[in-house]
Amino acid sequence: MHKLNVKTEPAESIHNSSEKIHFEDMHLRVGQKMYLALSNASFGKPSNPYATSMIGYIQNNTLMVTMPLSGQLIGGPFVEGDQVHVRLANGKNAYKFSVFIDKVIKTPFKYLHLSFPKNIQGQSIRKSRRIKCDYQATIAEDSISANIVDLSIYGAGINSTLPLGTLNSVVTLSFTILVHDKEIPLLIKAIIKSTKQNYKNDQKLISSGVEFIEINPDQEFTLNHLIYQEIVEHPEKAI
Repeated sequence: MHKLNVKTEPAESIHNSSEKIHFEDMHLRVGQKMYLALSNASFGKPSNPYATSMIGYIQNNTLMVTMPLSGQLIGGPFVEGDQVHVRLANGKNAYKFSVFIDKVIKTPFKYLHLSFPKNIQGQSIRKSRRIKCDYQATIAEDSISANIVDLSIYGAGINSTLPLGTLNSVVTLSFTILVHDKEIPLLIKAIIKSTKQNYKNDQKLISSGVEFIEINPDQEFTLNHLIYQEIVEHPEKAI
């Protein structure tokens, strides 16, 4: 197994999708989270994604990743020769590429040998980049129903009929996002930074801006993945 040769300089942001991206430009480390989606030739679209982690690579030869947890698998879907689409976010950039399953290893532990990525696409994601959305949410402290109308890694814009709280107070936001048709629940603390009252269809509506705090790496990765997915697949949602 080849150890990663990680460069010391930071990865450059990708501004042009036609720019050639090399494997080392992704600056991956052992344990890097990835999503694998099996290519479904019958329907012309990938399957639901499976979460996995990189365990190593051999330059220009193979990329090794853990077998997704058994709870994710339905009917043992990984077959040698199948094509998979890989998505990941690392730092300020998100990447995607397609590879093939070269070998399924079952002992002494289960993992996959993938063909080495050659055509890698990437896009820079500023943490301030927001997307339009429509997620139902609850303020856990007072069970207030709300609607998230825009979202970034830093915070969210929220509409509600009741005040979420006072300015600069901390609330706990509970909501579920959809990443490649997979529901992922999130529970994030946030500070109320702004509020504005207006009317829609003669109904009072309170628009609030909140800033996330104490967000953990898994939550940041998930939000990064969602924002990348929406920007790539639905560019009209980018703000």
